[in-house]
Amino acid sequence: MTKQFWAVLLTVLCWCSPASASHDEPIKVEAEGSIILGDDSTVGQAKAAALNNARRAALEKTTGVEVRGSSTVYNFQLIDDLVVTATKGIIVKENVLKSSCVVKDEQITCAARIEAWVAPLHAERRGNFGVGKVMVLRAGRSDPSPNPVFHSGDEIVIKASANPDAYLNIFSVDQNGAISKLYPNEFCAYERTSAGKDIVFPDEEQRKSGLRMKVRTPKGVKKAVESVLVIATKEKTNFLADSKVENPAITDLMRELSEMDPSLWAEKTVGYEVRE
Repeated sequence: MTKQFWAVLLTVLCWCSPASASHDEPIKVEAEGSIILGDDSTVGQAKAAALNNARRAALEKTTGVEVRGSSTVYNFQLIDDLVVTATKGIIVKENVLKSSCVVKDEQITCAARIEAWVAPLHAERRGNFGVGKVMVLRAGRSDPSPNPVFHSGDEIVIKASANPDAYLNIFSVDQNGAISKLYPNEFCAYERTSAGKDIVFPDEEQRKSGLRMKVRTPKGVKKAVESVLVIATKEKTNFLADSKVENPAITDLMRELSEMDPSLWAEKTVGYEVRE
């Protein structure tokens, strides 16, 4: 279940002609993202991060939402940005035009260029509806940390709540944008959670039955940053249920969110570090 996210130096460049389509029609743009390969990253990971940066640039240019500039960030922040933009726009189609890496001044830089079609959305007021709490804790502990750090092999649990009564959905997203739904699942009843009430996944009963989450660093990597995404909805929603999509991506979830009234859902993303 562990998904790895990496700290990278982001350099974003995008270009397109001014948007002329209506708010309901997809806008075609070209966008580019690049990163400098870090000491703990592989070329494959860097290419994936560059592709995510290109997607981010396309969304930023089309929707007018400033996602991130050129700075050192963790990918969990990028995932949060991508989900937030689902209230403004959604990538409905993309073609990868370039994905390559070059060596200059003893540094490896990977870049990706995409052609994307972004459909702008009409945002609605959400009022006070929101995710109240998301924490990643060491199993058996209740002391939260704003920047939790775990060691490879530690068992963790996720605690979350919403401001009003809501249905909570917990996801993990990997460096390539692939997404996995952790909760609800076939072992957990999907029920409305009372306002302010915490749910814990996996809870004590689930852990005793063998359902446990342990964090690990990838082979050859000394540390990693991972991410948890929580979506709260006012109505029961079965996300990522299309059996035709074998390997769902963050864009698949965004597409589903874009079809919902933004006042009916809210999100929150948290990250944590794993070390050897």
